[in-house]
Amino acid sequence: MIYLFLALLSALLTYLVRLYALKRSILDIPNHRSSHETPTPRGGGVAIVVTFFIGLWFMYERGSVEAKLYYAILASLPVALTGALDDMLDLTAFKRLLVQVFSAVIALYFLELPWYLNILGFFILVWFTNLFNFLDGIDGYVSIEALFISISAYILFQNPLYLVLGASVVGFLPYNWQKASIFMGDVGSTFIGFIVAVFILYDATTLQNVLVWALLTSPFWFDATYTLLRRLMNRENITQAHRKHLFQRAVRSGFSHKYVALVLSVINLFIILSIILLHETNIVLLLPVLVIIFTGVVYFIEKRVPFEKA
Repeated sequence: MIYLFLALLSALLTYLVRLYALKRSILDIPNHRSSHETPTPRGGGVAIVVTFFIGLWFMYERGSVEAKLYYAILASLPVALTGALDDMLDLTAFKRLLVQVFSAVIALYFLELPWYLNILGFFILVWFTNLFNFLDGIDGYVSIEALFISISAYILFQNPLYLVLGASVVGFLPYNWQKASIFMGDVGSTFIGFIVAVFILYDATTLQNVLVWALLTSPFWFDATYTLLRRLMNRENITQAHRKHLFQRAVRSGFSHKYVALVLSVINLFIILSIILLHETNIVLLLPVLVIIFTGVVYFIEKRVPFEKA
């Protein structure tokens, strides 16, 4: 029942945030790097953040969330607040990074990881915060991925907090589906990325768990990492906005936002079903299959919109 309440609350808050954004002209104005054509309200992620923290508080009070996870998640507040400010004021990348570093250190303190995991954990927290932001470029894309991750993680790890994230996104998704009437903005994408990273590190008690999370999030980190490496090889300014991610080039090649998001959903469904069917002892067999799938996607996209011409 709590999940239904959170989903409805998220939908209501999204509606109210959209009205506020329109009144205050907090709009995403299309430019040559955009994948949309009309000015659209942004900052809808505020609804996701508020709903999630209400659900987090409820779960913590009923004893369903361990204290270290609870406080590690609270470390995401500066990231969310900075994202909200960025949606309104366009902060510099350096300022945003400083806040992300601060929040990552606080989260790691409360997670109490073994010393040798702290460096990797810091990288994961900062990288996931940014890669979800990088891939928030077309209607429903990050929302679909966040929903898949939350449901799949709950199935595999049985942590009710993961469904809180899913419920918080479900209420927002109808407004963000093609054609989106509001974008989640940096406040939503960076917050979701940070939360997912905290979940990964919380479950990183075994190498098997780390592998499961790597597989669940692979469509996003593969696209972001592949594109970043290609831009570095071309000596491009990686802090500058662009339209070279695989999903962006898919849209530019003629596919609709909805179609690309549905392809992502099919890949996600394949991943979770494979993990369940292979069981924990055999999921490593999924790695070469995903390598083939992602290589095929890259080849297909490169044929339609080459990286150098994007």
